[in-house]
Amino acid sequence: MTPPARSPTPPDAECQAAMARVWAIYDAAYDEIQTSLRARLADHPELGKLLAAIPPDAEQDRRNRALLAEAMRHGDWESYWESIRTQAAGYANAEISFASWIELFHLFRADMLERIFEGRDGGPDLLGDTTALDRWLDDVLAVFGQTFVSTNEQVIARQQRAIQQLSTPVLQLRPGLLILPIVGSLDRERLDGMRAALLAGIRVRRSRAVVLDVTGVPEIDSVSANQLVGAVRSAGMMGAQVIISGLSAEIAHTLVTAGIDLEQIATAGDLQGGIERAEAVIGRSR
Repeated sequence: MTPPARSPTPPDAECQAAMARVWAIYDAAYDEIQTSLRARLADHPELGKLLAAIPPDAEQDRRNRALLAEAMRHGDWESYWESIRTQAAGYANAEISFASWIELFHLFRADMLERIFEGRDGGPDLLGDTTALDRWLDDVLAVFGQTFVSTNEQVIARQQRAIQQLSTPVLQLRPGLLILPIVGSLDRERLDGMRAALLAGIRVRRSRAVVLDVTGVPEIDSVSANQLVGAVRSAGMMGAQVIISGLSAEIAHTLVTAGIDLEQIATAGDLQGGIERAEAVIGRSR
């Protein structure tokens, strides 16, 4: 479960006043800064493609600029942080690495530092303004990064679940007969998903026989072997006979080594043989 998002601690009065001065510098050069960044990033291997695909949105820029102004001039930070989170969640789906976003932040920070120092020979506000700039951008990077990474993890988890579902499809050959072809290596998580899909398929389709084809499984360890047999037994408790087809000599040896009695499991040499045995089971049940 994703923990609730936390906002940075609001700046104190002195830092907030410096934020307002930094905002004035940024606001005065806003169009120039945006144009400069777009030009400098045009050839960037990741951000360049994003900029080319997404043209400038004047209305969205206006809204974002207004939220930032309220935050830096008047201390209304929460609305601004929510905007940053929304942007980060959207960008997390754009296949842009977090390192590229950090690179963009560094470019912007360097540009703003030049503008803060420009025309100044020191003065009491200079240190406060540079500190406020760092505080602003560090907080933005923290909020952006937290949401970006969290969203990325959710995207990856959804993709993994989709891949698992595609890699262990439960197919109905005809009423009462299911086929579950398994391709690739088996681990605990995948076997748990396969077991759930198998039992759900049996329940929903009221199946009497299932062919579990492991021809495409290169190897299996003893823990996975016991999980596989556990799934077969669970299916039997729901009234479905499972026939395992395509057992290789290596997998059969692992099953025996794990203490599993193959005589208690219905097997077939290949998928066609498994289907024939399943047809016989269905015929007897009638």
